[in-house]
Amino acid sequence: MTIDIPEDVALRLEELAEQHDADPGDLLRDMIERYAKERLGDDERWATLADLARHAKEMNMASPEPVNTAKRSREILNTEYADYLKSRIDP
Repeated sequence: MTIDIPEDVALRLEELAEQHDADPGDLLRDMIERYAKERLGDDERWATLADLARHAKEMNMASPEPVNTAKRSREILNTEYADYLKSRIDP
């Protein structure tokens, strides 16, 4: 995606990134998150997948190995989903 921003803003972002030894994209992401927290508060913004992944890592819930749920989808449907449906039907 490309976003047109004024040249002076782009130069300032690059300058700040160099000062903090950071990638301009990471710096901009941090600025946007801080802005959203200040303006919207934590309770009023939607969580992104990146937010969920970050929180999972912070809570030590992240898997050390990549997890391919799609690859196991048939197995999950056959073993877990049927039990879930049955528990919802039975009183």
